[in-house]
Amino acid sequence: MTTERLRHHFYCLALLAVGLHATTAVAQDWPSIRGPQHDGSASWGDKELAQGPLQLKVVWKQPFGSGYSGIVKSGDRLVSAMADVAADQEYVVAMSATTGDMLWKTPTGKVMKGANGSFDGPVSTPAADETQAYHLSPFGILAAYDLTDGSVVWQHDLKKEYSVEPNFYGFGTSPIVHDGVLILPVGSPEGAVMGFDTKTGQVAWQAGQDQAAFQSAVSMELAGETTIVVACNTTLFAIAPATGKVIWSRPHGGASGEPVAAVVPVPLPDGGLFLNDSRDGSTGLNLHADGAAERWSGRKIRNTYCVPVMSGGLLCSYSSRFLVAVDPATGDQAWRTRSPSNGFLATVAGRLVVATLDGSLHVGDVTEDGFHEAAQTQVFKTGETDSEGLMWSLPSIAGRSIYLRSLGAIARIDLHPGQQSETASTEDSKLGPQFAAFIQSLEASDDKQNLIDEYLHGKSLPLIEDEFVHFILQGDYNDVAVASELFGVRQERAMQRVAGTDLFYFGVQVPDATRLSYVFFADYQPVVDPTSDRQFTSGLVAGEMEPIFRKPNSSLQLSWFDKGNLTDDLVIDVDEPNAELLGTIVETQLDSDELKESVGLSIYLPPGYSESAQGAAQKNYPVVFVHDGKHALQNGNQASIVDQSIQEKTIPPVVVVFIDKRFFPMQGAAGYPEFFAKELLPMIDREYRISANRDDRASLSGGFGATLALMATLPVSDQIGVIGCHSPFAFEMLHPMVSQLSKLPNERCQILVQWSRHEFRNPSENWDMGDQARTVSKILANDGHQVTSEGIGTGSDWASWRTQSVRMWQHLLGQ
Repeated sequence: MTTERLRHHFYCLALLAVGLHATTAVAQDWPSIRGPQHDGSASWGDKELAQGPLQLKVVWKQPFGSGYSGIVKSGDRLVSAMADVAADQEYVVAMSATTGDMLWKTPTGKVMKGANGSFDGPVSTPAADETQAYHLSPFGILAAYDLTDGSVVWQHDLKKEYSVEPNFYGFGTSPIVHDGVLILPVGSPEGAVMGFDTKTGQVAWQAGQDQAAFQSAVSMELAGETTIVVACNTTLFAIAPATGKVIWSRPHGGASGEPVAAVVPVPLPDGGLFLNDSRDGSTGLNLHADGAAERWSGRKIRNTYCVPVMSGGLLCSYSSRFLVAVDPATGDQAWRTRSPSNGFLATVAGRLVVATLDGSLHVGDVTEDGFHEAAQTQVFKTGETDSEGLMWSLPSIAGRSIYLRSLGAIARIDLHPGQQSETASTEDSKLGPQFAAFIQSLEASDDKQNLIDEYLHGKSLPLIEDEFVHFILQGDYNDVAVASELFGVRQERAMQRVAGTDLFYFGVQVPDATRLSYVFFADYQPVVDPTSDRQFTSGLVAGEMEPIFRKPNSSLQLSWFDKGNLTDDLVIDVDEPNAELLGTIVETQLDSDELKESVGLSIYLPPGYSESAQGAAQKNYPVVFVHDGKHALQNGNQASIVDQSIQEKTIPPVVVVFIDKRFFPMQGAAGYPEFFAKELLPMIDREYRISANRDDRASLSGGFGATLALMATLPVSDQIGVIGCHSPFAFEMLHPMVSQLSKLPNERCQILVQWSRHEFRNPSENWDMGDQARTVSKILANDGHQVTSEGIGTGSDWASWRTQSVRMWQHLLGQ
């Protein structure tokens, strides 16, 4: 027996030993968000399920309202929470575990509307014991419900009674029950964590000082004593469950010390604990009676909503969208895989259970060389415009049943020993008839490489055939995927390999003329198309196609392609910058007291600017301020486009101020409007000959920079009268700010807002910047600004936006 197999064998024996001590109630119930042991595991002593092939059978599936709340089970009752959007009412609901029939539903308040990338409905998962269920509503009502009929036994308004403030998605922590005490992170000034008597609702204890968001406590053995361990926003607490005494506390949040809103502690072997304690990394700890010491830290598990589990002796999780396994002792990665796709984990009889966002269920074995699937089935159906099948809740397991909850249904899936015949659905590649015929001939050929070389010779990639676009990459890789605005951010499509070759391909149907960017992930590393010199540095995505919400280590290099002829009618070349500008660019900087940093400025002066200073009649020029100007220069070719447009007399000569300052939403833009109004505008007025007429003065940018342009310009609209926005990115959390600025008693602006057909979006997370752009346009128009809102047939980022530059610059300069 190999070392790896021996390790797996002993791990299964250990799980069996635990199972021998588990009571029937523990094995058959799932009382809280992470199960009876608070570690996502179930059915430890079921020898028949622990090895060999499995069958998955969907026993029942019932419609259910929207929300993120998971399912808990007590006896034959399943309890969860949902939103009935049509009735504008949320409920705690009990269903029969046997049939799925609804037994009762009790209203908890109005619907928490989805915003900032969330769907409608409650976040908190209930808890249950033998007689009652407990739930925290999004508006802060903590209540106990009789399991028999759903009547309210007791309740507290956390906001009113304990001065607890809601989070950006409402109240969302999930309770657990321990020895008659309901334990909940609340973030009250009176205590970060509170214990409530389950029978009376009276406060049993309050512990620690910190805020809370979407966390849950765990119960575990620490130095021989049962201890409650909970991570609030910035602090990890070890608490005595009977008294609420803080045994010890420790700051968390990685090196940055930033709040972490959704961390749930995961027990590790040998007295360890895992914390997903920062967006960009995680930490393993060794726990002691008087504190905790770091075991390891790193980036092997990062940027994920998944709560890890132990399986096969390894800590399993998603990291970004990839399933990974790490050694719990060292944090070293054992393996990672793209399949199954992104989702949430549990274990049954020691085997890994994967419930994916797109509605499929997978069960299999974890070894040191990978995940070996034993069974899979598609439980819910999803589509580009259908979110009801999306699963955003952790799986629940009791006995041999797995309970899954999507945004539109709840299902029971039973496990049985035996061979599974059904397979999970996968997204098929869509091929044009000519390319499909080539693939068919290639698979039958004895000389595949020559056939590939002959077919691709002289062809540009991606390969476009009528309505079909075929992404193609050749190389000595094991795993290749393609990412693009076609699919959204945090998305990619696995490419198929032709057996016996190094050719990978994926086809998609794109009916309309467009321009789109793309990047390959070859063995999980980003690779631009080696056959194309159409490349640029993205200002929107970094890493694994992640949105740039905060300053990244580096942005992604992307390739781009045209389908159709979007730029054929333009009188200038928007893609090839002039080798020599007729105008000049002056590089300077402004030392800002408002921003407490130096801001780089690249100032374009049009042809003839110096000569026009001679004589009595000096010429003053229109001026355009380009926010996030570095990307506009480097990837948008904006100086070249302006220069060519002046030569072609499609726009008048203009001074352009490119401002090298980015806006990262998670870090804010404190001081930027003041910098712009009090420092930059006076400097440009003082040092350059520009028009004082507000209609000759404009602001421009795209993406998050367009939001920055609105933030800076609307307060000084008496000085600047025109704004241009390519795809303004403004989540709902920014709408009140836009609305407030839009209502200022200043002059109204002329504003052009463009949004893209293939916009910056994530269908799994319910956000689309095209929708946000249209909403921002309505806010501005309703407040009297002259707004033109128009869709364009491309993607996001400057490679696409520059196809609209002629139109945009003519708007900015009143042409």
